[in-house]
Amino acid sequence: MPDTAYPLKTERLVIRLPRAEDVDVLTSYRNDPEVSALQDWELPYPRERAEQLVASHEDRTDVIRGGGTQLAITLDGRMIGDIYVGIDEPGGIAEIGFTLAREHQGHGYALEAVSAVVDDLVDRIGVHRIFAQLSKDNAASARLLERLGMTFESLTARSYWWRGTYDDNLTYAMSADERRVWRDRPRNRPEQVRLVPITHKNVWTYGKLRTHHSQQQFVAPMWQSYGDALFPEPEQGHPVVPVLLGIEADGEPVGFLMYADAVNEGTPEPYLWRFLVDRLHQGRGIGGQALRIWLDDMRAAGHQAVAVSWEPGHGGPEGFYLKNGFEPTGEIEDGEIVARRVL
Repeated sequence: MPDTAYPLKTERLVIRLPRAEDVDVLTSYRNDPEVSALQDWELPYPRERAEQLVASHEDRTDVIRGGGTQLAITLDGRMIGDIYVGIDEPGGIAEIGFTLAREHQGHGYALEAVSAVVDDLVDRIGVHRIFAQLSKDNAASARLLERLGMTFESLTARSYWWRGTYDDNLTYAMSADERRVWRDRPRNRPEQVRLVPITHKNVWTYGKLRTHHSQQQFVAPMWQSYGDALFPEPEQGHPVVPVLLGIEADGEPVGFLMYADAVNEGTPEPYLWRFLVDRLHQGRGIGGQALRIWLDDMRAAGHQAVAVSWEPGHGGPEGFYLKNGFEPTGEIEDGEIVARRVL
């Protein structure tokens, strides 16, 4: 391996090998029920085990091949969490895991630290594949892995031995090239956003758009939207006319909008049926711009109001729609909250 990168410094943190001074903190947060609930260590986590972990790293200055390394995440000189790095013997595949003390969660520290370690694995160590395994119920860690650029790879039922039983095992992964693409993805607000018709010429280009796996409980994948548009279910006894639009940002296909149009006077208001922005282009303000364009188009077409619905849950689109003027009607349809926006 090339010369060690550790201690590895980020904007706010230092990532280093664990020391004797970390034992009490490590023991404390690993016994915290909220922190340990979906982690893989046995409980209780005795102080002696933390001492053994620190002792096993005394002579190390870097991550190792053919084994695992525990790295301490420190803030202002104090340990606040740790990162596991396991590298295979040839040095091409790495597994990662991470833990953060409860009082330090919600500040972006885990993403900042793990991003730096992953980039070191790719750029300095030269690994070509990075993966992580987690419980299917660990939604917070899944979202963090997605923010690293990882994608869902598999869910295997009752395949991971965990605290006396077999648990379902979720795997996320990415290649080194995928990490580089993710790292270099556009972050700027686009100069121009347009809605363009989906036609036979661009249907498969837009069909390649993907959300994060964790978002699929809130928005259907493209193939399902195409199928639903082909066989639309009548609404309140009226036929539904799906209108499929691509979202284009500075000339690049980046998202999809589908709405159910009113076919004649007296039929339901236009309904925003599907709305997504590709995972590589989220966070650029594209969704808000595209929504405003659609609302302007509906207003120009003479409509007085539009409707939408969403499934409640952490990570869902509720905040986005409320911010953009949609108000819940009090109705629940197929488990989804129905909302309306007056134009």
